[in-house]
Amino acid sequence: MKPFKTLCINALLITLIISAVITAVNFASDPNFDLRSFVLSKGMLSGFLIGFFLYIGNTFLYRQISKIFPESIQYVKRILLFIPITAILTIIIVFTIRFAMMKFTVNQSLEEFIAKQSFGSYFNMILISIIASLLIFSFYFYKAFKEGQLDKQTGLTKSATAQFESLKNQLDPHFLFNSLNVLTSLIEEDPQKAVNFTTSLSRIYRYVLEQKDKNLIEASQEIKFARIFLNLLAIRFEGSLSIHIADEEIQEDEQLVPLALQLLIENAIKHNSLSLHSVLHIHIYKEYERLIIQNNLQEKQSMSSSGIGLKNITDRYALLTKQEVYIIKTADHFTVSLPLIKKENKAS
Repeated sequence: MKPFKTLCINALLITLIISAVITAVNFASDPNFDLRSFVLSKGMLSGFLIGFFLYIGNTFLYRQISKIFPESIQYVKRILLFIPITAILTIIIVFTIRFAMMKFTVNQSLEEFIAKQSFGSYFNMILISIIASLLIFSFYFYKAFKEGQLDKQTGLTKSATAQFESLKNQLDPHFLFNSLNVLTSLIEEDPQKAVNFTTSLSRIYRYVLEQKDKNLIEASQEIKFARIFLNLLAIRFEGSLSIHIADEEIQEDEQLVPLALQLLIENAIKHNSLSLHSVLHIHIYKEYERLIIQNNLQEKQSMSSSGIGLKNITDRYALLTKQEVYIIKTADHFTVSLPLIKKENKAS
């Protein structure tokens, strides 16, 4: 209801402005101009009503055509469809209002009214309606274009910020510090395991640097990286961490936001207690075109969450798709559901 009210207000304002311009021109050109008689004349009232309803009708018409051709590059197709339909609409509105005026003022019959109509007067109204409508819609198109450019620039800024925040999260100095401590102890206890640990650690950081500028990556590749990351964590936490990945149903054309899995795995370890008697179970599996990352809940009592990591993931997804990231916390589990974005339909 509110958009229609706004439409009527806009129609009233524009029609009043046009009427005021016409009145001013007549007043300037005729020294004996009678302002009151002109404003209250049938011609002026008829013109005002025609302008009012033409604006509403053409705006509604253009909105419907824009739904048929929604892309901005289809602007020519919109105009080519708009012109013939608005010509018919103009004839209907002009005929109806003129007949209504004659009916109520001199009680003229429909037959008499039709007999006195000329094509020329309708042709002029059609031409005026088309020109005025195209000028108005060109203004709105230009405004929408500029707003689109601004939104695009804002999106690029948000994307750059989100990627920067993601990179900072992945290169967490605490993670590196803990990894180096594990590596130091492994060098003394098990040199071969230390070599494997170092190799995995270098592969992780190389992957982070390779993917930092990408918006999307194949889900299979992200899961492959997650296995390397989880194996490194398994060495660090030994029997305190249980990992299960079911990726048999992952398709080649399904994609994820890069490094989302690592961030969610780190989040689970950061906020939950791990021990041989209190094992943290992390499950990663596909369900209904989504990748589910779930862990049992055994929260650290002193740990407070800023939510920055999860916000980073949801913000990055929001820039790429209308599908939401679902975050569900129950008494026993914490679950994050990530949309699997198809390569050929990234904005769906």
